[in-house]
Parts: sequence; structure tokens; C-alpha cells
Amino acid sequence: MAMLIDAVILLMLAGVLCYAIMVDRRVRLLMETLRELQPMITAYSAAVDRSEETVRDLAGAARDLGEAEARPAKAPLSASREKIPARSGDKAARAARARAQAAGVTRVTGKTELVQGFFDSVRERDQ
Repeated sequence: MAMLIDAVILLMLAGVLCYAIMVDRRVRLLMETLRELQPMITAYSAAVDRSEETVRDLAGAARDLGEAEARPAKAPLSASREKIPARSGDKAARAARARAQAAGVTRVTGKTELVQGFFDSVRERDQ
């Protein structure tokens, strides 16, 4: 009986060892692929940061333009209504605030630094 228990334990240990070797190979392959993709990932992350900044700048310019059009210099009421869409700027601002305040969502800024930090920590582990 004791020999049977020992044999089962040995088989289980051999199985765990084989699985660990397989996982190690896959992780090494993944890390090698990530190293190859690092320049593209870094460039993509920087492009995302630039595009987010551009969108913020455009939204601010649109908001400023909407506010400037909302205060015409003693224009007739009918003329001011033709120029300004019915509170579309307010609707966009409310939608943006709702997206920003969505439950469970954390806003991450500086994605380029975050990505670079990931690759730096991986490099430190390898050494």
C-alpha cells in the first residue's frame, strides 16, 4: 500500500514538473515576442497619448468657439438661433463627463511611461 502511494506521488510530481517546463517555455517565448514588439508598442502608446492630447485640444477649441458664438454682440434672436445648434455643445460635454465618471473606470494618463516601465521591469528581472 505504501509503495502505491509513493508511486502516485512520484507520478504527480513528474506531471507537475512537465507542466512547469511547458509553462516556462511558453513564458520565454512570450517574453521574446514582447522584446521584439517593444518598439512598436512604445510608438503606438506615444501615438495614443498624442491623439488623446489632440482630442482634448480640439474639444477645448470647440467649446471656446461654442461659447463665443453663444454670446453674439446684440444680434437678433432669430440670427443667433440659426448659428448655434440646439445645445449640442452641452450634450457633448455631458457625454464626456459621463464617460469620465463611469463606474469602475480608472483614467490612465502617461501611457508611454507606463509601457516603458513595464519593459524596464522585465529587463531588470532578466538580469
